[in-house]
Amino acid sequence: MKRLARANQIYHTLFQLIENGEKVALVSVASIRSSAPNETDTMMIVKEDGDIIGSLCGGDTELEVIERAKKLIQKGEPERMLVSVSTEEEKRRGMEPEGKLKFFIEPMNTIPTIYLFGAGALAVPLSKMGSFAGFKIIVVDNDPYFANGQRIPDADLLYTDGFDNLVERFDFNSSSYIVIATRDHKYDEIVLFQVIKAKLKYIGLIKGQKNKEALFGRLRSKGISDDLLSTVHAPIGLKINASTLDEIAMSIMAEIISVRRMRIF
Repeated sequence: MKRLARANQIYHTLFQLIENGEKVALVSVASIRSSAPNETDTMMIVKEDGDIIGSLCGGDTELEVIERAKKLIQKGEPERMLVSVSTEEEKRRGMEPEGKLKFFIEPMNTIPTIYLFGAGALAVPLSKMGSFAGFKIIVVDNDPYFANGQRIPDADLLYTDGFDNLVERFDFNSSSYIVIATRDHKYDEIVLFQVIKAKLKYIGLIKGQKNKEALFGRLRSKGISDDLLSTVHAPIGLKINASTLDEIAMSIMAEIISVRRMRIF
C-alpha cells in the first residue's frame, strides 16, 4: 500500500509538471532479479535540467540514469536502459549476484488520459486500474447519483453535464483514450458520432457484435466512413474470456496499454 501511495503521488506531481509546460521524463524500474521482496521506490521524475523528484537507487547508478533521461527528453524518444549495479545496491535490493537493473525512461509532454463516458458499474474498477497504470481519469455522465467522488474515488475529474458538445468541451489529443460505456448504452451512439473524427489514440466501445453492426450501420447513414469505423475497438478489451467486472476492466486496460506501447519497441 505504501508503494501504491508513492506511485500515485509521483503520477500526480508528473501531471502537474506537464500541465505547467515543463519538459520531464518518467523513469520506472522495468525489471529486477531479486531473491526477496523490497520496498525501494520504482519510479522517479527527471526534469530537463537534471533535477529529480523521487529516487530509484541513488549513487552512480542513479546519476547514470539521470544523464540518459536528460538526453532522451531532448530527443523525445523512450528507451529501455540496462545498468549494472554495485554490490551494495545488490544487497539493498535483495538482488542476485552480478544482477542488473532495467529502467524504462519515457519523456512526456502530454498526459495520458482515459475519458470514460458512462459512470456505470464498470467505471469503478476501470478508473482504479487506469489510475494505477498512470493514466489521468476523466468520467463523464449525466447523473451525479452515479458520477460522484464517493462512488468513483479514483477519478481525477467527474462531469455530470451530459454528452453534448464533447469535442468543444474536452482537449482531446493523441494521448487521449476513449472508453464508451454509457448506462444501458443509451448514449453510446451520440458519444461515438462526436468523438470518432477527433485526434485520439484509442476508442473502445462495449458492444456485442450484433449490436455493434447495427450501430455502425446507423453511423454510416450519417456519413461516417468505414475507415473511421475500423478504428473503433469493439467489442472492447483483449480476449481473455473476462466474465466479472474486474476482469472486463483488466482486459480493457490491457488493450489500452497495448495500443499505447505499440510502436515503442
